[in-house]
Amino acid sequence: MQRIALPRLQHVVRILPRASPVQQRRFIRSRPVLARPTPPQSSQQPPQVEVDKDAIKTTVAETKAPKYAVVISGTLAGLLGLYAVALLLAAVKPCDNPAVSDPAQQKDVAARYDSTADSFDSEVGFSEIFMGINSKRKWIANRCLGHVLEVSCGTGRNLGYYDISKSPVGKVDSLTFVDLSPQMVEVCQKKWNILTGRKLHKLKPGLIVRFATASALGEMPLAPTTPAPRKYDTVFQTMGLCSTDKPVELLVNMAQYLNTDNPNARIYLLEHGRSHRDWMNNILDKSAEKHAEIHGCWFNRDITKIVEEAAKRTGLEIVVERRQHVGTTLFFELKSKTVTKPKIDSPPPVDVEQEKSKGWFGFRKSAEDLHGHPTESLRSQSSTCMDYEPCLDFVAGTESFSTSEVRLKERMDCQR
Repeated sequence: MQRIALPRLQHVVRILPRASPVQQRRFIRSRPVLARPTPPQSSQQPPQVEVDKDAIKTTVAETKAPKYAVVISGTLAGLLGLYAVALLLAAVKPCDNPAVSDPAQQKDVAARYDSTADSFDSEVGFSEIFMGINSKRKWIANRCLGHVLEVSCGTGRNLGYYDISKSPVGKVDSLTFVDLSPQMVEVCQKKWNILTGRKLHKLKPGLIVRFATASALGEMPLAPTTPAPRKYDTVFQTMGLCSTDKPVELLVNMAQYLNTDNPNARIYLLEHGRSHRDWMNNILDKSAEKHAEIHGCWFNRDITKIVEEAAKRTGLEIVVERRQHVGTTLFFELKSKTVTKPKIDSPPPVDVEQEKSKGWFGFRKSAEDLHGHPTESLRSQSSTCMDYEPCLDFVAGTESFSTSEVRLKERMDCQR
């Protein structure tokens, strides 16, 4: 019998896996899970959402809008680029006609304003706002004082800037607007009616405003002063030397209406003309003829030369000269070199009967006062104006405009 060799006990123990100690289980009591209540089901069906097809189309169009904006902006940029190139070429090459800036060789285009009076404001409105011309008009008009004569008034683009208020008391006593074009004067008068129609009570008492169709190269109405008409304390013109075929003669005639007795009397000019840069003058010269045919003005004239020539002929002194916009916008302030002292005449003989008819403080008595009856009213203020046909006049505190014949009219501004 064969013996079977048994392994030792220690080897058997090594081969058997070690048993892990028995762990005691912990029993965890869990809370019962409550069921969520189900919402009551309504018998009504939910509303059906209607799809707005127009809104969908609008949304689609909005998504396509940026593409059109890019195309439009690109087109505008291209046009501006072409315009800049054209200006550059015009600035580099001088004009072939050197006499295009000579007023003696230029065509008279003053009659052009008769046909453009109604649309003139819309044509120049944007450019004047863009260049700040309106602020310059206001600055100059606020400097006007006394009796003011505005030559080449046009459609009255300076009407709203004069100091004619009642409180504080304005510096302007009267306004006389003169222009060669009757259509322009008519538009100017209508504009005055619109501006002051509801503000008559705010105007300076006794203010006289007149409108006349006349040439600044000829005779113009004198200032409405008492006891006799005399010259003006301020003569004002904007953009007028570019529209006449005789600019020097026009300025010389304007100087004849300046009151040299007043040391503060001034002539104010706001003009546009030739620049002090050659490249800018080349651009102006090449487009001057076309601009004159459309707008009725030659904007390439040497305004400084014109003003200096007129000052030599009349004895005026250029007090201020300013340039803006590459020298194309010019402002001038002129005054008389010699101030003449007014002659003091002997007083007229005193009328005894007239002196007796006067009451306290020089007021004239009424018929009741002369017979010993109490006075009902006194006229405290009067104004007299000389009107020439077709001059239109307005006196603050009285009736509105009236067309006058060739006669002397007396208007009383009554204050009770």
